[in-house]
Amino acid sequence: VLWVTGAPESLLLRHGMLGVAAVVAGYPIAINAIQAIRFRAFSIELLVTIAVIGALAIGEFVEAAVVSFLFLFGAWLEARSLERTRTSLAELIDLATVLRDGERVTVPADEVETGEEVIIMTGERIAVDGTVLSGGAEVSEASITGESVPVTKAPGDRVFAGTIIETGFLSAEATRTGDDTTFARMIELVEEAQETKTARQRFLDRFAKYYTPAI
Repeated sequence: VLWVTGAPESLLLRHGMLGVAAVVAGYPIAINAIQAIRFRAFSIELLVTIAVIGALAIGEFVEAAVVSFLFLFGAWLEARSLERTRTSLAELIDLATVLRDGERVTVPADEVETGEEVIIMTGERIAVDGTVLSGGAEVSEASITGESVPVTKAPGDRVFAGTIIETGFLSAEATRTGDDTTFARMIELVEEAQETKTARQRFLDRFAKYYTPAI
């Protein structure tokens, strides 16, 4: 606000506040840059740190504050997007009904133990990988195979976490639970894919390694 109004009497206060903002926002960036230098890596954090320090040195306080803020804001958006994806995938499987001491008990999906009998009703999402013990159902495995046509399941057939019973009822023995299920591994692959750079990105990184310092 002080910068936009441009009041002469506020010049010192304006520069002081912008300088503080640049330093506060630039501190975590600089820490990451130092860590990258230790591994002899020329990172974007190092470039931003140099830019902020250079802007402060020549009295361009607005540029220093804006650069550091925009970089942190972009990093926050990226982290938020990844976390939202991870949360959305994880929330697809939250609860499971298991048979314990002859009674049906609803527990968090990650608390189901291998060998337990899991009960799945129509409309419910299967929380574990397992083998059907009894019952019969039409199961949508689109989340695993991409196939939209439901698959008929009968005793002895395999079922997978993340799939949905469209009609019917199943009792299944859990063979894989938690992070060992097929669906959990798919989540890991999605996360790895989001964090993995494409060939074009890797080329641009190599190009920038020489081009940016030169400029």
